Amino acid sequence: VAEVRAALAAREEVFRRHGIDSLDALRRLRAQGKVPELGSTDVVLLIDGYGALREEFAQLDEDVTDLLKRGGAYGVHVVAGMLRWNDVRIAAQSLFGTRVELHLNDPGDSTVDRKLSATLDAETPGRALTDDRLFAQVALPRIDREAATGDLGTAVEQAARTLRAAWPGEVAPQVRMLPAELPAHRLPGPAAAPDRVPLGVEQDTLGPVLLDLFGQEQHLLVLGDNECGKTSLLKLVVSQLVARHGPEELVFGVFDPRRGLRGVVPEPYRGGYAHNARLADALATGIAKELARRLPESADPDAAESGPAFTGPRIVILVDDYDILATAGQQPLAAFLPFLSSAQDLGLHFVLARRAAGAGRALYEPLLTALRETGATALVMDGERAEGQLFPGVHASHQPPGRGMLVRRGQRPRLVQLALTGEPAP
Repeated sequence: VAEVRAALAAREEVFRRHGIDSLDALRRLRAQGKVPELGSTDVVLLIDGYGALREEFAQLDEDVTDLLKRGGAYGVHVVAGMLRWNDVRIAAQSLFGTRVELHLNDPGDSTVDRKLSATLDAETPGRALTDDRLFAQVALPRIDREAATGDLGTAVEQAARTLRAAWPGEVAPQVRMLPAELPAHRLPGPAAAPDRVPLGVEQDTLGPVLLDLFGQEQHLLVLGDNECGKTSLLKLVVSQLVARHGPEELVFGVFDPRRGLRGVVPEPYRGGYAHNARLADALATGIAKELARRLPESADPDAAESGPAFTGPRIVILVDDYDILATAGQQPLAAFLPFLSSAQDLGLHFVLARRAAGAGRALYEPLLTALRETGATALVMDGERAEGQLFPGVHASHQPPGRGMLVRRGQRPRLVQLALTGEPAP
C-alpha cells in the first residue's frame, strides 16, 4: 500500500509538471514516448480479502480509501475481493466503479439482485452477476489451455514467469520491505546526523528515522509487551547519544527495575541509577533539585535567544519498565512533574518505556499524561488491539521484534524497524 501511495504522489507531480489534465491525455503522451518518468500508464493494487485487511491492518483502511478516491484519475486502480459487500465501509462503497458478484453464502447480501444471486450454484465456479444484472463466466487465470483447478496456483506462477520473460519493456519495481533485523552500523553516523538520534528505517521510503530529541521532539514514549525490543531501543538511544555528545554535554538518570540497562551508560555519563521505587524516588528528588536551580529567577522579554537557557549538561531520564515502578499507584517520578512544561528550557528529556498491556488506562497517569501533552513522540510496538486506541488512529497490534508505529505530532503514523545495537563496551 505504501508503494502504491508513493506511485500516486509521483504521478500527481508528473501530471502537474507536464500539464496533463486527464488519464486519456497521459495515455496519448505515453504512446508518444513523452513521459519517460513513468514505467507504466496504470498501476493496480490487488486486495484478496478486503474485510481481513480492514480487520488485521486497520491502519491501512484510510490509505486504501484514499487510493479509491484519488487514484483513478491518475491511473492508480484498486481491485478487491471480499466475502460480502458490507466488508467495505458504507462511505467507500460508492468508490468502486464496477462490481462482479460470484456465488454468495447468503443471496440476501447481494447488491445486484437477490433472486438472481440465489441461482448462482457453488458447483459452477466462476459464474457471476454483473452490475447490469447479466450472467457472466470468469475465465481461469492460466495460459496453458488446461481447464483444471487443482494446480491453479502453480499455473498462475508459471503464467507470471512466462509473461515476465516475454515482456520487453520496464517491469514493476520490487516492493520494498522492512528488514527483519537492522544492524546499528547501517544507520547514519555522527558526521551525517550530528544533532539527531538515528533509530531505524521507515517503511514508506526505507529512509532513516531520526529523532530530534534535543529539538522539536524532546521526549520519547515507548509502548510494547515483553520481548518486543524496548530495552534494545533504550540501549540504542544511549549509544547514539554518547557517540554525539561528550560527558560535559550530557548526563543520564537511569531507572531500571529489571536491571536490563546495567553497564549500558558509560560511567562519565552516569548521573544516577535506581532499580526500585525507593531508590527511584530518591534519585528523582535529587535531579529535581538540580532542575529547580535551572529555573530562571526573572524573564527579559527583549532578550535575544542565543542558546540554551540553562547551564550544565542536558539531563536524559532513561526509564525501562515504568509499569513496574508505578505498580500499586506509586509515583516515584512525581518529582519531575513541575518541570515537564519547561523541559525544553531546562535541558530535561525523557526516554520512557512501559508495557503495552494496560497502557490504555496508564496513559492517563499524571507523568505519562504530561509527556503526551508536551508533545512526546511515541512508538507503539507489539501489543493487543484490545487495549483500544492509544493515540489518534493508532492501536497496538502484533509486530515482530523491533517493529512499531512511530507517532509524531502533526504527522501520519509510520511503520518503522528499529536498529539492533551490539553489547556496549564496559
